[in-house]
Amino acid sequence: MLSVRQALETALRQTTRLPVESIPLLESAGRVLAEDVITDVDMPPFPRSTMDGYAVRSEDVRHAPARLQVAGMIPAGSYPNFSLQTLQAAKIMTGAPLPLGADAVQMVEKTRVLDDGSAVAILESVPAGHNVSPFGSEAHQGEVVLPMGTFIAPGVIGLLAAVGKSQVAVYRAPAVGILATGDELVDLTAKPALGQIRNSNSFTLYAQARQAGGKPQLLGVAKDTKADLRQRLTTGLQFDLLLATGGVSMGDLDLVEEVFAEFGLEVFFDKIAMKPGKPVVMARSPRGGLVFGLPGNPISATTVFEVLVRPVMRKMMGFPVYQNQMVLATLTEPFVNRSGRENYAPSVTWYEERRFMVRPLKSKGSGDVVTYAKSNSYLICPIERTELSPEENVVVMLRPDFFYG
Repeated sequence: MLSVRQALETALRQTTRLPVESIPLLESAGRVLAEDVITDVDMPPFPRSTMDGYAVRSEDVRHAPARLQVAGMIPAGSYPNFSLQTLQAAKIMTGAPLPLGADAVQMVEKTRVLDDGSAVAILESVPAGHNVSPFGSEAHQGEVVLPMGTFIAPGVIGLLAAVGKSQVAVYRAPAVGILATGDELVDLTAKPALGQIRNSNSFTLYAQARQAGGKPQLLGVAKDTKADLRQRLTTGLQFDLLLATGGVSMGDLDLVEEVFAEFGLEVFFDKIAMKPGKPVVMARSPRGGLVFGLPGNPISATTVFEVLVRPVMRKMMGFPVYQNQMVLATLTEPFVNRSGRENYAPSVTWYEERRFMVRPLKSKGSGDVVTYAKSNSYLICPIERTELSPEENVVVMLRPDFFYG
């Protein structure tokens, strides 16, 4: 049985980046650049004012207050057709180019208009370069401004627009098939009879896969028969990534591994020393897609997704960092781990007085979706620890939920 670390290393080793595609700029947020982006212009292309105020020659205002004649006004979007002479200033707007001769800008709050605007008093001296972005200070034409592998956040979208990238090369998002198995599962619109439950796993995994940047598709529920499982796997194995829940433990009707073998899947592991989530199958289909057989218990399936599947998806999409954020947090109450496995306990984590705090939630087991829905993180208890004490610093995995709660 592999440790969690060994399972993750194995999963990532078997994962390759997906091919590159070109998509419109406005659709690229949340993806990863698959090319170096080079600017075709100097940035800024001229010395630029960073304030509303007056462009001046710094030597003219060394002994402030100083009276200067106003030679003109420069709005953003225009280029001055004059230069400053001794004891002259130009009214200037944020983003506008400085006129020749000017080497500084004094903000409007430190000036006073004189003679109906034909002159100005500069109330404080200003050094050369003050409130000015010099020519090419951000980037020069031909320079790489965004390296391949950059995550496309909103600020990156702005820079891509500034260098004229209407189409962006990114790694393709994985198509993710989601298949549930089990005779006990009914559709969410149905009222479960005795012995039945609604199929929640498919919807949770769909949301996780979509949140991770994938393109998920629900493949329904396979009955506990080899024939039905074969039929649905035939479709599922066409995806970049197939997530099948249930049917991977040791019961008489747990048929997933048997049918995997019939399809010629190469299995890399079938259990890991993790709680919840011990019975996990990872495999590759003959056509190259990756397959995870996840536990049927809802919390087990969603936890294995965060620990193993999300990192695999992030590597497929070219992310430089694969795992969720890990932090040290102060434990607020005792925690007991008698499983003999690395324990990922659903928890609530928050930031308070310059430190992270974590409170493990009291769960009724790996089917307790009510408790899990209240969590935003996992307290990770190492395999060799049976107890953790209050005020102890512990490792916590922050789920994406943490940043939106």
